[in-house]
Amino acid sequence: MAKAMRFEALDSWRGICALCVVMFHFIGMMPSSLETSPFLRNSYLFVDFFFVLSGFVLCHSYRGKIVNPSDMLRFAIRRAGRVWPLHAVVLASFIALVVWINRLPHPEDLDLTVSGTVYSIDAIIPSALLLNAMGLVHGNVWNGPAWSIGAEFYVYLLFALLLLFSGRRLVLPCLALAVAGLILLHRWAPALMNSTWDYGIIRCIAGFFGGVVAFHVHEVTGQRGFFRATMWELGAIVVAVLFVIFAGDGADAVSPLSLAAPVVFGAAVIIFAGQQGLISLVLRARPFKALGRYSFSIYMIHQPLLIMLCYGLWSGGYYTKAFEGAVTQPWMGSVDLVMVDFMLAVVVLAAASYRFIEVPARRAFNRLADRPFAFRFSRKDRLAYDRSARLPYRLGVADHALDRG
Repeated sequence: MAKAMRFEALDSWRGICALCVVMFHFIGMMPSSLETSPFLRNSYLFVDFFFVLSGFVLCHSYRGKIVNPSDMLRFAIRRAGRVWPLHAVVLASFIALVVWINRLPHPEDLDLTVSGTVYSIDAIIPSALLLNAMGLVHGNVWNGPAWSIGAEFYVYLLFALLLLFSGRRLVLPCLALAVAGLILLHRWAPALMNSTWDYGIIRCIAGFFGGVVAFHVHEVTGQRGFFRATMWELGAIVVAVLFVIFAGDGADAVSPLSLAAPVVFGAAVIIFAGQQGLISLVLRARPFKALGRYSFSIYMIHQPLLIMLCYGLWSGGYYTKAFEGAVTQPWMGSVDLVMVDFMLAVVVLAAASYRFIEVPARRAFNRLADRPFAFRFSRKDRLAYDRSARLPYRLGVADHALDRG
């Protein structure tokens, strides 16, 4: 079997978008000259880029390969190994830090409570089980960005069921799911495309299955010359940037235009999947590829680190937007430089997290998934399994670095 295609340009975009999300959260908690930027104020929308890209990549990797319950179980184990171990480590570490901080002087917002707050005990189990995007908790509890990981994991299982029963006939059911998700968000979700802990699972369905449809469009897209591909790539960036700018006035004033996120990002993914233009060539350079590898860790660790930074500044008497308190020290220097330093620190720590947590955990779960599972199959299912078992199913093929989940 030929080696699976690597969408390296898209992988790099994942890393860049993860940094945009970091900046979005930074300007929400720290004073900054960039806090009025309409692009950064709406950069929460790049979570929808992650959803679209996950649907695109998983369709590329798994379409036609889940034909029986054993395949589905292996898929679920691999997906759990991709997203849960780092989430569990970050959650446990953050809980320990909050418990320790509660023994010291701290702002009221960091109070450890039994229920009803961001740092409540009753929210720990739903968070650990990735049930933090289904309305079972109130607010973005503990590690706030992890809601999207919870939403994705259960959408993965929905996708596997669809593969099990629909095989390769995915376009119409996935298009129906994506459109239905957008309709439900428009009718039910007050925050529209900024839905998180309440309607986050529906938001993920819209983006993920939009990404599956985008993969099928990519398959029938013809080759472009270098110049033409470059123009398409530039156009995709301009459209995406303008969309983000005009999709509302920050996370608390979301426009109905935000519902176009799966379409806008789906088009961008299709264009850059070809990897034929100048921008794709630049994005395939080693620094951008590394940023793509670390994107999941960047996304998962940045919020607890930002909260710890704000707590340290609060303790020193400096002003932040995260915690109220007496301001006794004037800011010396530029907060924007603090943001640059913070982002560099996040990338360095994410590299370590990728190396020492993500990769070992993924390999361990993949080894578990490769074990035989005893299910009773029909003769047709056994024959299908025998054919699929001959396909290479390694980390570098179906679970490559782009496949963040």
